[in-house]
Amino acid sequence: MTVSREHADVQSSGDEARVRSFTDDLGQTWLVSERPFSEYDRRRGASLIFSSELAVRRVRDYPSDWFALSDSDLAALSWRV
Repeated sequence: MTVSREHADVQSSGDEARVRSFTDDLGQTWLVSERPFSEYDRRRGASLIFSSELAVRRVRDYPSDWFALSDSDLAALSWRV
């Protein structure tokens, strides 16, 4: 199922957004989720939110198949902030 990020709707299973975790090369565990832009943001779409115990990153431009990326590709994508 592919959902355009042009809409604020988030691809999900049920009512929950998809969430994925991975561990980077430094041993830090990250949770990644696709979230709609804030209602106060003039842009429309969604972002990937990467969160760990030490940092949070937001990536607005990402591939639609992000959920299937390898851990190393997902880690690299997290730096495109």
